[in-house]
Amino acid sequence: MSWNYSEAVDRIGLGPMAERTALIHEQQTYTFAELRRRARSIGAWLQDKGLKKHSHVGHYLRNTNAYLEVFFGSGLIGCAHVNINYRYQQQELEHLCHSLDVEVLVYATEFAKQVAEIKPQLNKTIAYVEVTEDGADPVNDFAVSLDDIYLYRADDLVTDTASDNQIIIATGGTTGMPKGTQWEHTGLWHKMKVWGIGAMAATALTDAPDTLDDYLTLLQTQPASKPLLPLCPLMHGTGLMMAICALAQGSPVVTTGIKRFDADHCLNLIKQHQVGSLVIVGDAFALPLLESIEARDDGCFDSVQSLISSGAILSDQSRTRFIQQNPDLVLLDTLGSSETSGFALTTEQAGVFLPMPTTKIFDDNLVEVAPGSDTIGIAYAGGYIPIGYYNEPEKTAATFIKINGERFVKTGDRCTVRKDGLLALLGRDNSVINTGGEKVYTIEVEQLLIRHQTISDALLIGLPHPRFGKMVVAVVEGGELTNDNLDVAALQHYLRKNLADYKVPKKIYAIDSMQRFANGKVDYKMITDFAARCLEQYQPAPGRENN
Repeated sequence: MSWNYSEAVDRIGLGPMAERTALIHEQQTYTFAELRRRARSIGAWLQDKGLKKHSHVGHYLRNTNAYLEVFFGSGLIGCAHVNINYRYQQQELEHLCHSLDVEVLVYATEFAKQVAEIKPQLNKTIAYVEVTEDGADPVNDFAVSLDDIYLYRADDLVTDTASDNQIIIATGGTTGMPKGTQWEHTGLWHKMKVWGIGAMAATALTDAPDTLDDYLTLLQTQPASKPLLPLCPLMHGTGLMMAICALAQGSPVVTTGIKRFDADHCLNLIKQHQVGSLVIVGDAFALPLLESIEARDDGCFDSVQSLISSGAILSDQSRTRFIQQNPDLVLLDTLGSSETSGFALTTEQAGVFLPMPTTKIFDDNLVEVAPGSDTIGIAYAGGYIPIGYYNEPEKTAATFIKINGERFVKTGDRCTVRKDGLLALLGRDNSVINTGGEKVYTIEVEQLLIRHQTISDALLIGLPHPRFGKMVVAVVEGGELTNDNLDVAALQHYLRKNLADYKVPKKIYAIDSMQRFANGKVDYKMITDFAARCLEQYQPAPGRENN
């Protein structure tokens, strides 16, 4: 018997829990029986296309029922989900599909143009599925409508739901290019403790049942939890992991069709569907949500029992305001990544974290850091972890490390260990800017800036931002460039041709000289101080505003 998400949901849709609500998208609702039928049709269609175990199915979608239906359907035949950031532009999309060997690309109609532009280069992709709206035909004539696949006969479906089937979660690399983190179903199942949280919390299990049969027998005696609403994208690891965990527990998942976060709209859904759990990414979601809750004062947040934030830390003020709304709210603010899921929890002290039991801190010689010492180490996450990066043996070897016979993920987070065992976080080991939960790796943007005809040198930094945590700021050097003649809008337009919008610097400032050292390195403190002064003092000329 396998610990497999698709197997669990398939069997929930066949048994006594079949008529429970599974998916809610705005006002559209489907039961587990209906989810099972759709997933099986998707699996049968993929199987007839020749896809086999470990084939890759790309999800180029916003939060929809379709995203989860395709996840479970492809999983029924052993195929691996691959998330694709819907903000990606042509070059980024093409690179990801090539590097992660996407064989079937499932995309929303709004992205049809981007897909059509790169199709001639995607020689590994054998089929395209377009998710249309209101029964419309696909925009691309080479694509099949997902609505048609829902009707595909699944009588001959041969399932493959082994524990070692994979879920691939693409994440940014140190150069900005994606890596495919390979989670096995069984590893992520136990990492997320599907058998012991949410709808299963009341069972007070300290370990997983012996088999999936035992798990399902116990699950059907428990009432379904209130719905989960991932406000962050499902194409982020946090949103996907929480959503598939809820569905594997027979609990519903709510998604919203809005393209830009609208706090009031989301609060209406929370109130209407009596959402019990929210997933967000730091203050980028928390601040507008709190402002709307406090302005409405209509009980729109009363049903929420738990709030999970990951990918960007919640400010102390936001945590306090959420608790004021509901003193019994369970608030989990985690440090994590696609490679770790989570390895530490925030505390009431800024920059101080409680490590998970499987997290250890090792110095550069892989010696465990003693609590209370001044030694700076790196956090390593143990326990259930991915098997590695897809087709990246060198990066796998550098990140997934065996220490004293146990495999760990090297997180890259530098910290010290206090006497009480808590971690004092110092920062990332590599160069990355976290803005509203999106990771911006500086080299990718810097290289594009340097290619511009007016720029000879460029550096990317993150300056504090009240909502997004960090704001992406570029400092550039070139010829006679000054803050008076720098055409910021033109540079931002140039970058948007090749980069997702969140990677484009919100502010760009010109400097006379980067003052690099003889070895080519730069004084980042000096550059950061310079940018901070510009942000405070510089008033751009009309028509050349920093946006």
